[in-house]
Amino acid sequence: MQEQTAMEAEKVRYPRQFTQDLVIDPSLYTDSSLLKDVDMLSDPTVAVTDPMIMGMVLKYFYCYVHKGSFDEVVPLQDISALCEMFSRHSSLNEPDDDIELMNYLRQWSFSLRMLADITKTSHIIRSIITQKLSSKLQKSDEYVGLDIGTGTGILLLAQHIHARRLGFKEITLYGIEYDKMVGLQSYKIFNELGLADIILGDARDKRNYEPLLNKQVSFVSNEMVAAMHQPLRREHFVSISKTLFGTLGENIANAGFFPEGLIAFCKEMNVSVLLAKNTAFLGPKEYHDMNLLPQGIIIEGNIVPLHELGNELMPYLSEWSKTRLSHRW
Repeated sequence: MQEQTAMEAEKVRYPRQFTQDLVIDPSLYTDSSLLKDVDMLSDPTVAVTDPMIMGMVLKYFYCYVHKGSFDEVVPLQDISALCEMFSRHSSLNEPDDDIELMNYLRQWSFSLRMLADITKTSHIIRSIITQKLSSKLQKSDEYVGLDIGTGTGILLLAQHIHARRLGFKEITLYGIEYDKMVGLQSYKIFNELGLADIILGDARDKRNYEPLLNKQVSFVSNEMVAAMHQPLRREHFVSISKTLFGTLGENIANAGFFPEGLIAFCKEMNVSVLLAKNTAFLGPKEYHDMNLLPQGIIIEGNIVPLHELGNELMPYLSEWSKTRLSHRW
């Protein structure tokens, strides 16, 4: 009997739903649980690959929608079906749709949008889990992470992986979320997983940083970056940065950051400005009260135009998902 080719075998494994219907190439996906993927990525002896990270992001998206499935195997067909539904959740239901699920996707659309932006989110996670810490922090006993505008909390999960890859046994993570519904959702998830504390509050309020006042912070992620052509003030990036650095000061002096820096355009001065840790992400004083529009992001030591973030991971996606999946920016 003639042997099956790998392509034919894959078609049998995924009947009727080969790569044209699945969100990513099935040869790059492992049928395993989210928690197993987290453990694998947390092992410093394991070389991190882009498909590993993308698979974890897809599973987190699925588990965020389908609660209590963190330690269950998540088939690629099920994730692909969810991604396809989310790609048209703003439109009318189709005859075979699960109406309750579609309404859930509409209700949580803003939070889920980042998870559904698989390539950008995976690029960000890769930058976090592979970032080096200062030698001073590497010698400390505790890894302390902070995620601002934590939303679904996936960047907190990235910090957890980062800490374990660096060998930390004591890991303390905090996420600050303004939207109470979203925050409570993330609180339940991270309380169940035992990975982080979620602070329900405004990141512009210095009182919400009190748990960190006596700690040396290892890493800060701040995803509150406005989309291009919208001022940074729309997501309160400027005022959050003022409060963060004004409140924690030396506590974050050696911390790693996402983003490592931003390139923003100042309309009034007709110039681009670098926003980074050395100026509290505010730029020179003469720009503090001006409207700044984000243009690019510094990630993994490189300047990447904001609209191109994650583009290098696009080849892993199927053709339909390249054009139909939602985008955070």
